[in-house]
Amino acid sequence: MGIDGSAESLNAAAWAAREARRRGMALQVVHVDDGPPHPTGLRELDAPAGRERGTLDSAIRALTHGNPSGDIIAGTLTGPPAPALVNAARESAALVVGSRGRTALEGFLVGSVALAVTAKALCPVVLIRAPRPRRFLPRRAAPEPVVVGVDLDHSCGAVLAQAFTAAALREAPVIVVHAWSVPLLKDTSSGIPEPETTKRRQLSEVVGPWLSKYPHTPVTERLVHSTAGHTLRESGESAGLLVLGRRTNPAERLGRTLHSVIHHVHCPVFVVPHE
Repeated sequence: MGIDGSAESLNAAAWAAREARRRGMALQVVHVDDGPPHPTGLRELDAPAGRERGTLDSAIRALTHGNPSGDIIAGTLTGPPAPALVNAARESAALVVGSRGRTALEGFLVGSVALAVTAKALCPVVLIRAPRPRRFLPRRAAPEPVVVGVDLDHSCGAVLAQAFTAAALREAPVIVVHAWSVPLLKDTSSGIPEPETTKRRQLSEVVGPWLSKYPHTPVTERLVHSTAGHTLRESGESAGLLVLGRRTNPAERLGRTLHSVIHHVHCPVFVVPHE
């Protein structure tokens, strides 16, 4: 995971440590140093660079204190942040980043680095926001659901695999969501099934194998006649984790739906690249 000292990246580090512990994996925490390699004598350049270089040590101390038995590996990378993180995570199970960094553009909901690594990383990317105040929950509150958005027109096995794995580790339910905006045209004289009936059957066929593989995970199928962006943003409001797919393409650009969702959803967003 990448860290830059922002509230989002520190929250991302804590989230990544918990997830690594759940999965029995080592956590690699890296800081990308893109400041001047040597002191310049200019306070406005050297002071921020010095603070940034102390970020990694502070984060490791906090993570080690909270998880003394965890396997944590620290490192510093150099160069432009996005390419450095993408390259470092080539063999990783996932790359976890804060969704907004400490830059002059902090008013934007998602920083340029987060967008770039999400679009280009070969492994899944998890975007984490800074924690927000939450209502009081009973001590034994049920786990928040893992919501997964599926595109029935393309393969979604990799996306569902990540969603069900995450849900099983959390003992949480899964909500499988498919949104579609084709007009609801009904023509009973043609003998062709209604669009909603066809979509519901397709959704059940896609989810069916995972019900057998994870028999103890409660699953809800949601078929919504609406735009995908609106539906997923709404679903993410009550989710503990939102899992989405990203089709790999030569342009390495995020689709409109994914771009919209990661700008507005507050829960962690797990983006899975797939063909």
